[in-house]
Amino acid sequence: MKGVIFWTLWQRRWSIVWWAAGLTAFIFINMVFYPSFRDQSAEFEKTFAQIPDTAKALLSDTGDFLSPVGYLSSQIFYLMMPMLLGILAISAGASLIGREEKEGTIELLLARPLSRTKLLAAKATTGAAIVIAIGIVGTMVTTVMAKAVDLAVPFGAVMLAGLAATALALSFGAVAFMISVLGSLGRAASIGVSTVVALGGYILVSLAGTVSWLAWPAKAFPFYYYHPGEILEGTYHWSNMLFILVLAVVCGVVSWLAFRRRDIGV
Repeated sequence: MKGVIFWTLWQRRWSIVWWAAGLTAFIFINMVFYPSFRDQSAEFEKTFAQIPDTAKALLSDTGDFLSPVGYLSSQIFYLMMPMLLGILAISAGASLIGREEKEGTIELLLARPLSRTKLLAAKATTGAAIVIAIGIVGTMVTTVMAKAVDLAVPFGAVMLAGLAATALALSFGAVAFMISVLGSLGRAASIGVSTVVALGGYILVSLAGTVSWLAWPAKAFPFYYYHPGEILEGTYHWSNMLFILVLAVVCGVVSWLAFRRRDIGV
């Protein structure tokens, strides 16, 4: 099992490096402009006042773009970090088993003294480790940049927001992983379905504040339970995170039940 984990990580080593570099660059670019926003807050306030509420809802969960919490949430944690980590998690979840089956290499792995359960666990562990590692890099870069630009948000709050964004992305990856192990049809649909869960949830949740009838369907998506502004302010109810964690666990159990019962390569 350890051999599969280390080999998969080695195969994806350059991808991991480039993802870490890319996320670092995005965060740096967004954070470095905070002093300009802060120093010209009056002018920007007039501009933001003209933006429709619907558009504001798609950019931030606080409705405030200029305060330290509002800036950090809108620029990093509400969309950018979950989106980038989500793309990483979905692509990994869809390919960890799916690519092995498509390329016919999974039979070689199972020819070793390795059960299907251990193979599935090894692949899932590898995918989770990659997403968590990139999430940690993004969170640490955000923390350093917040200190560098004198953005007054507590260190602990930034770390917790990064943890929540990573957990959210892992739930998207878990959906992709689950669908990909269902067979050839699942492999074809895994990225599409998990993208709908991620992007569709973001759109529904963002618009639910201005379109009341969207509030109920929005509750079916993990993004509904992710409130980075509240995390940064210290008012978040962490019981909300149970939905995201339970979704990941359920996807893992379904993946195991499906993978151990079906014909490989079908």
